[in-house]
Amino acid sequence: MRLLESFDRPSWLYRLGRVAPTGEQLFRPPPPVTGADVDLCRRLVAAYRLARAEAPPATGMWGHGAFGERQRVLTDALEAGDPARVAELLAAMFRSDFVLGMAAGSMVREPLPRPLARLAWLAAMSKLVALAEAIGAARRENPEQNVVGSALSDGADALVARVEERLGASLDFPPVGAAYGVVAGGRLIPPEWLDQVYGAVRLREVIDAYVPPRDEPRTVVEIGGGYGGMALWLLRVTEARYIVVDLPVVNVLQGYFLSQALGHEAVALYGEPPARVSIVPGHALASVPVPFDVLANKDSLPEIARDAAVGYLEWARTACRGVVYSLNQEGAAPFDGTQQNVVAELVEEVGGFERVRRDASWLRRAYVEEVFVPAGGEPARR
Repeated sequence: MRLLESFDRPSWLYRLGRVAPTGEQLFRPPPPVTGADVDLCRRLVAAYRLARAEAPPATGMWGHGAFGERQRVLTDALEAGDPARVAELLAAMFRSDFVLGMAAGSMVREPLPRPLARLAWLAAMSKLVALAEAIGAARRENPEQNVVGSALSDGADALVARVEERLGASLDFPPVGAAYGVVAGGRLIPPEWLDQVYGAVRLREVIDAYVPPRDEPRTVVEIGGGYGGMALWLLRVTEARYIVVDLPVVNVLQGYFLSQALGHEAVALYGEPPARVSIVPGHALASVPVPFDVLANKDSLPEIARDAAVGYLEWARTACRGVVYSLNQEGAAPFDGTQQNVVAELVEEVGGFERVRRDASWLRRAYVEEVFVPAGGEPARR
Protein backbone atom coordinates (compact mmCIF):
# COMPACT_ATOMS: atom_id res chain seq x y z
CA MET A 1 0.00 0.00 0.00
CA ARG A 2 2.81 2.43 0.88
CA LEU A 3 4.42 1.82 -2.52
CA LEU A 4 1.13 2.68 -4.22
CA GLU A 5 0.63 5.81 -2.12
CA SER A 6 4.12 7.10 -2.96
CA PHE A 7 3.94 6.23 -6.67
CA ASP A 8 4.38 9.50 -8.60
CA ARG A 9 2.90 8.45 -11.97
CA PRO A 10 -0.60 7.04 -11.37
CA SER A 11 -1.47 7.03 -15.08
CA TRP A 12 1.26 4.39 -15.57
CA LEU A 13 -0.70 1.89 -13.51
CA TYR A 14 -3.36 1.56 -16.21
CA ARG A 15 -1.78 2.96 -19.37
CA LEU A 16 1.76 1.64 -19.58
CA GLY A 17 1.34 -2.11 -20.05
CA ARG A 18 2.50 -2.21 -23.65
CA VAL A 19 5.26 0.36 -23.24
CA ALA A 20 6.84 -1.04 -20.08
CA PRO A 21 5.93 -4.68 -19.46
CA THR A 22 7.22 -6.30 -16.31
CA GLY A 23 10.98 -6.76 -16.51
CA GLU A 24 13.33 -9.36 -15.13
CA GLN A 25 13.88 -9.76 -11.40
CA LEU A 26 17.32 -10.70 -10.11
CA PHE A 27 18.18 -11.97 -6.62
CA ARG A 28 21.94 -12.30 -6.34
CA PRO A 29 23.08 -15.13 -4.05
CA PRO A 30 25.44 -14.35 -1.17
CA PRO A 31 29.03 -14.77 -2.36
CA PRO A 32 31.29 -17.29 -0.61
CA VAL A 33 33.14 -15.76 2.34
CA THR A 34 36.88 -15.52 1.68
CA GLY A 35 39.86 -15.03 3.92
CA ALA A 36 40.07 -11.42 2.73
CA ASP A 37 36.45 -10.90 3.80
CA VAL A 38 37.21 -12.23 7.28
CA ASP A 39 40.28 -9.97 7.48
CA LEU A 40 38.10 -6.98 6.59
CA CYS A 41 35.55 -7.98 9.21
CA ARG A 42 38.31 -8.32 11.80
CA ARG A 43 39.06 -4.64 11.15
CA LEU A 44 35.34 -3.83 11.32
CA VAL A 45 35.03 -5.57 14.68
CA ALA A 46 38.02 -3.63 16.05
CA ALA A 47 36.68 -0.29 14.82
CA TYR A 48 33.20 -1.04 16.18
CA ARG A 49 34.52 -2.00 19.61
CA LEU A 50 36.70 1.13 19.78
CA ALA A 51 33.74 3.34 18.79
CA ARG A 52 31.34 1.63 21.20
CA ALA A 53 33.81 1.98 24.09
CA GLU A 54 33.89 5.75 23.57
CA ALA A 55 30.31 6.45 22.44
CA PRO A 56 27.56 7.89 24.62
CA PRO A 57 24.21 6.02 24.63
CA ALA A 58 22.45 6.37 21.28
CA THR A 59 19.26 8.44 21.16
CA GLY A 60 16.56 9.19 18.58
CA MET A 61 14.85 6.80 16.18
CA TRP A 62 18.03 4.80 15.53
CA GLY A 63 19.05 4.51 19.14
CA HIS A 64 16.38 2.20 20.50
CA GLY A 65 13.19 0.30 19.78
CA ALA A 66 12.63 -1.37 16.42
CA PHE A 67 15.93 -0.36 14.85
CA GLY A 68 17.96 -1.70 17.77
CA GLU A 69 16.12 -5.01 17.66
CA ARG A 70 16.62 -5.39 13.92
CA GLN A 71 20.36 -4.91 14.29
CA ARG A 72 20.75 -7.26 17.27
CA VAL A 73 21.99 -10.28 15.31
CA LEU A 74 24.79 -8.13 13.86
CA THR A 75 25.64 -6.32 17.10
CA ASP A 76 25.78 -9.64 18.97
CA ALA A 77 28.37 -10.94 16.49
CA LEU A 78 30.36 -7.70 16.69
CA GLU A 79 30.35 -7.64 20.47
CA ALA A 80 31.34 -11.31 20.58
CA GLY A 81 34.39 -10.44 18.43
CA ASP A 82 33.54 -13.05 15.80
CA PRO A 83 34.80 -11.77 12.40
CA ALA A 84 33.83 -14.99 10.57
CA ARG A 85 30.22 -14.65 11.75
CA VAL A 86 30.21 -10.92 10.89
CA ALA A 87 31.51 -11.76 7.39
CA GLU A 88 28.76 -14.35 6.94
CA LEU A 89 26.06 -11.86 7.96
CA LEU A 90 27.39 -9.01 5.82
CA ALA A 91 27.74 -11.23 2.75
CA ALA A 92 23.91 -11.29 2.75
CA MET A 93 23.35 -7.82 4.22
CA PHE A 94 20.77 -6.77 1.62
CA ARG A 95 18.53 -9.72 2.58
CA SER A 96 18.68 -8.93 6.30
CA ASP A 97 16.61 -7.16 8.92
CA PHE A 98 19.54 -4.98 9.95
CA VAL A 99 19.49 -2.89 6.76
CA LEU A 100 15.78 -2.03 7.06
CA GLY A 101 15.41 1.74 7.02
CA MET A 102 18.37 1.97 4.62
CA ALA A 103 17.36 -0.65 2.05
CA ALA A 104 14.43 -3.01 1.46
CA GLY A 105 16.32 -5.87 3.09
CA SER A 106 14.17 -8.71 4.37
CA MET A 107 10.92 -7.02 3.32
CA VAL A 108 11.11 -8.74 -0.09
CA ARG A 109 11.36 -12.49 -0.59
CA GLU A 110 12.14 -14.13 -3.90
CA PRO A 111 10.42 -14.47 -6.24
CA LEU A 112 7.83 -11.73 -6.11
CA PRO A 113 4.23 -12.64 -7.01
CA ARG A 114 3.26 -11.29 -10.42
CA PRO A 115 1.24 -8.22 -9.24
CA LEU A 116 4.04 -7.15 -6.88
CA ALA A 117 6.68 -7.81 -9.53
CA ARG A 118 4.74 -5.58 -11.90
CA LEU A 119 4.51 -2.79 -9.31
CA ALA A 120 8.20 -3.11 -8.42
CA TRP A 121 9.12 -2.81 -12.10
CA LEU A 122 6.94 0.27 -12.58
CA ALA A 123 8.39 1.87 -9.43
CA ALA A 124 11.94 1.28 -10.68
CA MET A 125 11.08 2.60 -14.16
CA SER A 126 9.41 5.68 -12.66
CA LYS A 127 12.60 6.52 -10.80
CA LEU A 128 14.73 5.77 -13.86
CA VAL A 129 12.60 8.11 -15.97
CA ALA A 130 12.69 10.80 -13.26
CA LEU A 131 16.48 10.56 -13.12
CA ALA A 132 16.62 10.83 -16.92
CA GLU A 133 14.32 13.88 -16.85
CA ALA A 134 16.40 15.51 -14.10
CA ILE A 135 19.65 15.29 -16.10
CA GLY A 136 18.09 16.07 -19.50
CA ALA A 137 18.42 12.54 -20.90
CA ALA A 138 14.65 12.43 -21.45
CA ARG A 139 11.87 14.97 -21.91
CA ARG A 140 9.56 15.61 -18.95
CA GLU A 141 6.41 13.63 -19.70
CA ASN A 142 3.10 15.48 -19.67
CA PRO A 143 -0.08 13.48 -18.99
CA GLU A 144 -2.07 16.70 -19.48
CA GLN A 145 -1.24 16.39 -23.18
CA ASN A 146 -1.72 12.63 -23.24
CA VAL A 147 2.05 12.02 -23.18
CA VAL A 148 2.73 9.04 -20.92
CA GLY A 149 5.82 6.83 -20.89
CA SER A 150 7.52 8.54 -23.80
CA ALA A 151 10.95 8.13 -22.21
CA LEU A 152 10.48 4.37 -22.46
CA SER A 153 9.31 4.35 -26.06
CA ASP A 154 12.58 2.70 -27.16
CA GLY A 155 12.60 0.39 -24.14
CA ALA A 156 14.19 0.43 -20.72
CA ASP A 157 17.56 -0.77 -22.00
CA ALA A 158 17.87 2.20 -24.34
CA LEU A 159 16.94 4.61 -21.55
CA VAL A 160 19.58 3.13 -19.25
CA ALA A 161 22.17 3.63 -22.00
CA ARG A 162 21.18 7.29 -22.47
CA VAL A 163 21.33 7.96 -18.72
CA GLU A 164 24.73 6.31 -18.37
CA GLU A 165 26.09 8.23 -21.34
CA ARG A 166 24.95 11.52 -19.81
CA LEU A 167 26.29 10.67 -16.35
CA GLY A 168 29.53 9.06 -17.49
CA ALA A 169 29.19 6.04 -15.21
CA SER A 170 27.36 2.73 -14.94
CA LEU A 171 24.09 2.41 -13.03
CA ASP A 172 24.87 -1.19 -12.09
CA PHE A 173 24.79 -2.03 -8.39
CA PRO A 174 28.09 -3.51 -7.16
CA PRO A 175 28.25 -7.27 -6.43
CA VAL A 176 28.09 -6.78 -2.67
CA GLY A 177 25.75 -8.15 -0.02
CA ALA A 178 23.38 -10.36 -2.08
CA ALA A 179 21.42 -7.42 -3.43
CA TYR A 180 18.22 -7.83 -5.44
CA GLY A 181 16.03 -5.75 -7.73
CA VAL A 182 14.97 -5.38 -11.34
CA VAL A 183 17.29 -5.65 -14.34
CA ALA A 184 17.35 -3.01 -17.08
CA GLY A 185 20.07 -2.59 -19.67
CA GLY A 186 21.87 -5.49 -18.02
CA ARG A 187 22.14 -3.47 -14.79
CA LEU A 188 20.85 -4.56 -11.40
CA ILE A 189 18.70 -1.78 -9.93
CA PRO A 190 17.68 -2.44 -6.30
CA PRO A 191 14.58 -0.67 -4.96
CA GLU A 192 16.43 2.24 -3.29
CA TRP A 193 19.49 2.44 -5.58
CA LEU A 194 18.36 5.21 -7.92
CA ASP A 195 17.62 7.42 -4.89
CA GLN A 196 21.30 7.06 -3.98
CA VAL A 197 22.41 7.78 -7.54
CA TYR A 198 20.14 10.82 -7.76
CA GLY A 199 21.43 12.19 -4.45
CA ALA A 200 25.00 11.86 -5.70
CA VAL A 201 24.17 13.46 -9.05
CA ARG A 202 22.57 16.45 -7.37
CA LEU A 203 25.39 16.67 -4.84
CA ARG A 204 27.93 16.76 -7.68
CA GLU A 205 25.95 19.59 -9.30
CA VAL A 206 25.92 21.51 -6.01
CA ILE A 207 29.67 21.07 -5.58
CA ASP A 208 30.35 22.26 -9.13
CA ALA A 209 28.05 25.26 -8.70
CA TYR A 210 28.97 26.47 -5.22
CA VAL A 211 32.41 25.16 -4.19
CA PRO A 212 35.44 26.73 -5.86
CA PRO A 213 38.07 24.36 -7.31
CA ARG A 214 40.86 23.41 -4.91
CA ASP A 215 44.44 22.36 -5.41
CA GLU A 216 43.50 19.13 -3.63
CA PRO A 217 40.32 17.02 -3.96
CA ARG A 218 37.33 18.61 -2.28
CA THR A 219 36.16 16.97 0.94
CA VAL A 220 32.58 15.85 1.52
CA VAL A 221 31.32 14.98 4.99
CA GLU A 222 28.05 13.03 5.00
CA ILE A 223 26.04 12.82 8.20
CA GLY A 224 24.06 9.59 8.37
CA GLY A 225 25.23 7.81 5.21
CA GLY A 226 22.92 4.78 5.17
CA TYR A 227 24.83 1.79 3.82
CA GLY A 228 27.10 4.09 1.75
CA GLY A 229 25.22 4.19 -1.56
CA MET A 230 25.36 7.94 -2.23
CA ALA A 231 29.02 8.01 -1.23
CA LEU A 232 29.88 5.20 -3.64
CA TRP A 233 28.21 6.76 -6.61
CA LEU A 234 29.71 10.22 -6.02
CA LEU A 235 33.14 8.61 -5.78
CA ARG A 236 32.53 6.93 -9.15
CA VAL A 237 32.25 10.31 -10.85
CA THR A 238 34.47 12.70 -8.82
CA GLU A 239 37.90 12.82 -7.24
CA ALA A 240 36.42 13.88 -3.90
CA ARG A 241 37.56 12.69 -0.50
CA TYR A 242 34.62 11.37 1.50
CA ILE A 243 33.98 11.11 5.24
CA VAL A 244 30.89 9.30 6.54
CA VAL A 245 29.67 10.07 10.06
CA ASP A 246 27.13 7.73 11.67
CA LEU A 247 26.33 5.37 14.53
CA PRO A 248 28.99 2.71 15.22
CA VAL A 249 26.84 -0.21 14.02
CA VAL A 250 25.88 1.63 10.82
CA ASN A 251 29.58 2.46 10.32
CA VAL A 252 30.08 -1.31 10.05
CA LEU A 253 27.66 -1.53 7.11
CA GLN A 254 29.28 1.47 5.42
CA GLY A 255 32.79 0.17 5.99
CA TYR A 256 31.93 -3.24 4.57
CA PHE A 257 29.94 -2.00 1.55
CA LEU A 258 32.42 0.70 0.50
CA SER A 259 35.45 -1.51 1.12
CA GLN A 260 34.00 -4.31 -1.04
CA ALA A 261 32.95 -1.88 -3.78
CA LEU A 262 36.04 0.37 -3.87
CA GLY A 263 38.77 -1.89 -2.54
CA HIS A 264 39.77 -2.51 1.06
CA GLU A 265 42.71 -0.10 0.85
CA ALA A 266 40.44 2.80 -0.18
CA VAL A 267 38.53 2.89 3.13
CA ALA A 268 39.82 3.85 6.58
CA LEU A 269 37.81 2.57 9.52
CA TYR A 270 37.70 4.33 12.87
CA GLY A 271 41.13 4.30 14.51
CA GLU A 272 42.98 3.68 11.23
CA PRO A 273 45.16 6.10 9.18
CA PRO A 274 43.17 8.27 6.72
CA ALA A 275 42.28 7.03 3.24
CA ARG A 276 40.16 8.34 0.39
CA VAL A 277 37.08 7.32 2.40
CA SER A 278 36.98 7.59 6.18
CA ILE A 279 34.27 6.06 8.38
CA VAL A 280 33.76 8.00 11.62
CA PRO A 281 31.34 7.55 14.55
CA GLY A 282 29.21 10.54 15.40
CA HIS A 283 30.85 11.22 18.75
CA ALA A 284 34.30 11.58 17.10
CA LEU A 285 33.83 14.77 15.08
CA ALA A 286 37.13 16.05 16.47
CA SER A 287 38.87 13.47 14.24
CA VAL A 288 37.41 15.04 11.06
CA PRO A 289 39.90 17.39 9.35
CA VAL A 290 38.54 20.93 9.07
CA PRO A 291 37.67 23.02 7.22
CA PHE A 292 35.90 20.72 4.79
CA ASP A 293 34.00 21.71 1.66
CA VAL A 294 30.55 20.09 1.85
CA LEU A 295 28.26 18.81 4.55
CA ALA A 296 25.74 16.45 2.95
CA ASN A 297 22.65 14.89 4.46
CA LYS A 298 20.03 12.66 2.89
CA ASP A 299 17.25 10.83 4.74
CA SER A 300 18.92 11.42 8.07
CA LEU A 301 18.64 14.74 9.94
CA PRO A 302 14.85 14.37 10.34
CA GLU A 303 15.42 11.03 12.10
CA ILE A 304 18.29 12.05 14.39
CA ALA A 305 17.58 13.15 17.96
CA ARG A 306 16.98 16.89 17.88
CA ASP A 307 19.90 17.82 20.14
CA ALA A 308 22.28 15.75 18.01
CA ALA A 309 20.96 17.24 14.75
CA VAL A 310 21.41 20.76 16.13
CA GLY A 311 24.91 19.82 17.27
CA TYR A 312 25.90 18.71 13.78
CA LEU A 313 24.69 21.98 12.26
CA GLU A 314 26.42 24.07 14.92
CA TRP A 315 29.62 22.19 14.14
CA ALA A 316 29.14 22.73 10.39
CA ARG A 317 28.63 26.45 10.90
CA THR A 318 32.36 26.84 11.58
CA ALA A 319 33.83 23.61 10.18
CA CYS A 320 32.30 23.78 6.67
CA ARG A 321 33.78 26.37 4.30
CA GLY A 322 31.57 25.53 1.31
CA VAL A 323 27.94 24.36 1.35
CA VAL A 324 25.43 22.30 3.29
CA TYR A 325 23.30 20.09 1.04
CA SER A 326 20.08 18.53 2.35
CA LEU A 327 17.78 16.04 0.59
CA ASN A 328 15.07 15.21 3.10
CA GLN A 329 11.34 14.94 3.79
CA GLU A 330 9.47 17.45 5.93
CA GLY A 331 6.59 15.34 7.24
CA ALA A 332 7.64 15.85 10.89
CA ALA A 333 5.69 12.72 11.81
CA PRO A 334 6.33 10.95 15.13
CA PHE A 335 8.03 7.57 14.82
CA ASP A 336 8.49 5.08 17.65
CA GLY A 337 7.84 7.85 20.17
CA THR A 338 10.30 10.31 18.59
CA GLN A 339 9.18 13.48 16.79
CA GLN A 340 11.03 13.89 13.49
CA ASN A 341 12.80 17.13 12.60
CA VAL A 342 12.49 19.55 9.67
CA VAL A 343 15.90 20.57 8.34
CA ALA A 344 14.93 24.13 7.40
CA GLU A 345 13.64 24.71 10.93
CA LEU A 346 16.81 23.30 12.46
CA VAL A 347 18.96 25.54 10.27
CA GLU A 348 16.92 28.59 11.26
CA GLU A 349 17.24 27.68 14.93
CA VAL A 350 21.00 27.26 14.70
CA GLY A 351 21.52 30.44 12.64
CA GLY A 352 24.62 31.44 10.72
CA PHE A 353 23.52 30.04 7.34
CA GLU A 354 22.07 31.55 4.18
CA ARG A 355 19.76 29.40 2.07
CA VAL A 356 20.61 29.78 -1.61
CA ARG A 357 18.41 27.00 -3.10
CA ARG A 358 15.15 25.24 -2.22
CA ASP A 359 13.75 22.80 -4.79
CA ALA A 360 11.38 19.87 -4.98
CA SER A 361 13.08 16.53 -5.61
CA TRP A 362 12.72 15.06 -9.08
CA LEU A 363 12.58 11.49 -7.75
CA ARG A 364 10.34 11.75 -4.69
CA ARG A 365 7.56 14.34 -4.65
CA ALA A 366 7.53 14.55 -0.83
CA TYR A 367 11.24 15.42 -0.62
CA VAL A 368 12.94 18.82 -0.58
CA GLU A 369 16.45 19.71 -1.70
CA GLU A 370 18.11 22.69 -0.03
CA VAL A 371 21.51 24.32 -0.27
CA PHE A 372 22.85 26.52 2.54
CA VAL A 373 26.10 28.46 2.80
CA PRO A 374 27.67 29.54 6.09
CA ALA A 375 27.20 33.27 6.60
CA GLY A 376 30.49 35.08 6.13
CA GLY A 377 32.03 32.12 4.31
CA GLU A 378 33.21 31.95 0.72
CA PRO A 379 30.93 33.81 -1.73
CA ALA A 380 28.32 31.45 -3.15
CA ARG A 381 28.43 30.95 -6.91
CA ARG A 382 24.89 31.07 -8.26
